[in-house]
Amino acid sequence: MNAFRWFVLLAVVSTGAMVSAQDPIDGVVIRENVVPLMHRKLDRAKDILEGLTLEQYEKIASNARSLRLLSMESDWNVVQTQEYQKQSNDFRRACDSIEKAAEAKDASRAALAYVTLTVRCIECHRYMRDNKIDLTSYRK
Repeated sequence: MNAFRWFVLLAVVSTGAMVSAQDPIDGVVIRENVVPLMHRKLDRAKDILEGLTLEQYEKIASNARSLRLLSMESDWNVVQTQEYQKQSNDFRRACDSIEKAAEAKDASRAALAYVTLTVRCIECHRYMRDNKIDLTSYRK
């Protein structure tokens, strides 16, 4: 997927617009109830970034906790593969690292963990695209 189409997908998710089986982007079809979940994920990640820039450690920690809990919701766990499970576990570990660093009031370590979290997101989304995983075929 080229950068522009990826940007469009992120824009769609961040605005909460619905993408359905009739509107795939480069063969990736997003189940409608995944979009609000991804929007919440993006909001929490933005709040972590804001907390990092302002050194608001409670904001950082609480949003990292929220992201970890979000990753345990049924709408998150839509793919039953070992790789997807690994990706989700890596994401949760990154959330834990952010939370622990924030509790220790270590902005540098929290920022590094945030970068790790971002990489986890990108890698998982790449896995989904590369494997053309169609989320419309999973439970709603």
